[in-house]
Amino acid sequence: MPQRTRLDVRSGDLGPPRNVRVRKKPEPPEGSRWRRIFVWLAKLALIGAFLAAATFAGVLHYFGRDLPSVHALHDYAPPQTTRVLDRHGHLIGEIFDERRTIVPIERIPRVMVLSVLAAEDADFYFHEGFDYRGILRAVLIDAPSGRPTGASTITQQVVKLLLLSPERTLSRKIRELILSRRLEQELSKDEILYLYLNHINFGSGRYGVQEAARYYFGKDVDQLTLAEASYIAGIPQSPSRLDPYRNPEAAKKRQAYVLRQLEEKRETHWPDLSLEEIQAAREKTPDLVGRDTRPEQAPEIMAHARAILRDLVGPEAMKRGGYTVHTSIDLELQRATREAVRDGLHEHDARQSRVGALEIPKTKKGKAPLPPVDQLSFGRTYEAEVIGHLRDPDRILFDAGGHEVTVTLASAARYNPKDLPLEDFAPIGARTRISIVEKGGEGSPARGRLERGPQAAAVVLDVRSREVRALVGAYEGSAGFDRATQAKRQPGSTFKPIVYAEGIRSRKFTPASRILDAPAIYDQWRPQNYEPWFEGPTPMRTAIARSINLVAIRVMEAVGPDAVVRLARDLGIESHLEPTLALSLGASEITPLELAGAYATFAGGGRYEAPRLILAIDGPDGKRLPLPGPPPGRDVLTPAEAYVVTSLLTSVVTQGTAKSAQVLARPIAGKTGTSNDSRDAWFAGYSADTVAVVWVGFDDRRPLGKRETGGRTALPIFVKAMKAAEKNVPPRPFARPDDVEVVAIDPGSGLRAYPGMEGAVDEVFLLGTAPTQEARRRDVADTSTLLMEEFGP
Repeated sequence: MPQRTRLDVRSGDLGPPRNVRVRKKPEPPEGSRWRRIFVWLAKLALIGAFLAAATFAGVLHYFGRDLPSVHALHDYAPPQTTRVLDRHGHLIGEIFDERRTIVPIERIPRVMVLSVLAAEDADFYFHEGFDYRGILRAVLIDAPSGRPTGASTITQQVVKLLLLSPERTLSRKIRELILSRRLEQELSKDEILYLYLNHINFGSGRYGVQEAARYYFGKDVDQLTLAEASYIAGIPQSPSRLDPYRNPEAAKKRQAYVLRQLEEKRETHWPDLSLEEIQAAREKTPDLVGRDTRPEQAPEIMAHARAILRDLVGPEAMKRGGYTVHTSIDLELQRATREAVRDGLHEHDARQSRVGALEIPKTKKGKAPLPPVDQLSFGRTYEAEVIGHLRDPDRILFDAGGHEVTVTLASAARYNPKDLPLEDFAPIGARTRISIVEKGGEGSPARGRLERGPQAAAVVLDVRSREVRALVGAYEGSAGFDRATQAKRQPGSTFKPIVYAEGIRSRKFTPASRILDAPAIYDQWRPQNYEPWFEGPTPMRTAIARSINLVAIRVMEAVGPDAVVRLARDLGIESHLEPTLALSLGASEITPLELAGAYATFAGGGRYEAPRLILAIDGPDGKRLPLPGPPPGRDVLTPAEAYVVTSLLTSVVTQGTAKSAQVLARPIAGKTGTSNDSRDAWFAGYSADTVAVVWVGFDDRRPLGKRETGGRTALPIFVKAMKAAEKNVPPRPFARPDDVEVVAIDPGSGLRAYPGMEGAVDEVFLLGTAPTQEARRRDVADTSTLLMEEFGP
């Protein structure tokens, strides 16, 4: 019977029965034990591999869901810079959300490509999108901190820039790796590099290699040298820290690293790059063009470019940018014309004592309270009082009808030529007029601008092409109200040539016609001349030269206001014109550009062509966009009629109100103009090649001041603008058509002079309109008798 085991109560162990011998199992051989360990480890490895693969597949599945499509990068179209150019291709300004200009990979020089590869990813053309050592470093070192920052390949950077958010987390890094692999399978290496080179940030708001080349070196990317390319290739690592303008030493050290990388990897990566080229780049410090801090050079032109783009392609496409707008502007002339405007306004300010410290009103009864204002309006002017001074920057604090408005001291430089300190220039209690340029927010004051002096506008056209060469709408060189195209003001006597042109065209008058200058009353209107006297019967040529109002009114009365309005319409004036006798004195309002178009018709032989500013627009793909066609040209006057009008207007310069224009030393035709109470001052004139119109006035229609007329206020601006426009243009006479004849006449009677008559003057006439009656031989005493016979007592 087998021996039972027993339970040891004391120990609780179940052991063998006492007095029984237990046989030990034999030890396995040493080799068998290691085989077991190997099998066990193999099984463990297989299980680990399976778990790793399952985990990896799970990670790919989990993080690969809802990822953006890399296929969309085939249609890469980021925001780009729209460039506005003058007629010579010079940059006027840029429109952008991001300053970027896309260039094809073929245009990017090899020195730029190699420099970027050396700086960012030398093995770009050898790997499959990953930097495995960088990934390992990210996982083992950076992952515990939750912010992986392992070295990224160019492919990974493209994914990060174009497909993912900029957050720095482990989950985003995993998505980045997944998308990088997909991107390498979707696009070629050159296509990926194309995306990178056009998208990366090169500092100072410049994106892509083309904008970087323009900003730092003032040239296109395909013109860069190795020294220049290696200098900017290192910037993307830290655009702020490596800014060559702010930290040139750091930028130079980064360039040294790039060149060292080029040298070390030359034999294996780019053997065609010689050591001599690298050494030459190392020894050369590139010349930066200087940070561009100039304000917009032609805000008026930029506003027109934005408007036509918005109408042509829509606001969204305009915002995406990439367009090139070609204009007719001559940028050098644009600058000179603005300078002429500013000089003319400075002269006016000095004459009318509009410079120096703001004045505190001096009255015996004390200052009258400011009129209350319910709400400030943009562009409106208000009487305001200085109530305080603010710093950083220096600002004047005004009270404008119960509203606080600040004006920077810098913006008041026009009226502060001696650079007086803030407290001296604007003492507390001083009053002046200001305008609102930006409404205030909750608890913050509005921003304003001093309006002590008037504004001005100038337009310069080319006679042959009718292209706008310069367009200035304000004293300031900043965006705002463009008075050249938007301000409608009374043209005064500059409208008279249109009245006289209708008189010539109708054949009712000739330049020799004698028209009565005498008082007249029309209903309740009693018009006056600028001078307080009357000339009696006056030749048309003399009347226009001296700008005699009553003569212009009588010509208007003879031809009819409706006929003059029709002619003005044909001359391109689209603003509303009241068909009344007062229109002969410029009582209706028009824009300077409209008047320039009309005078260009006189200069251009009677044919009207609409002024042209935008010549062409190229799309982001380089293809030219179709522009709306200009209105068809039309023959308004015959060349002979236009010449006679031009001849009349030359008398304004040779013997009338614009004699100071003779300094131009070339034939000039033109007309001064001054509206009632000197609220507007004009000069419109032209040579055989160039038309220019100048207007000066206050936006709130205040009088310009005593003795401020077109000849005194606007003409000097015209002269300076014309000097700039024609500095390289030889003088040219106005060409006289064959159907214009020159006849000697008696200035006293307007009749044909008899042979050998002393004092006879040559006059131009349309063929067949010259007087046929010969003046009778008489002495001086006969003149008054003749006048009585012609015009009555």
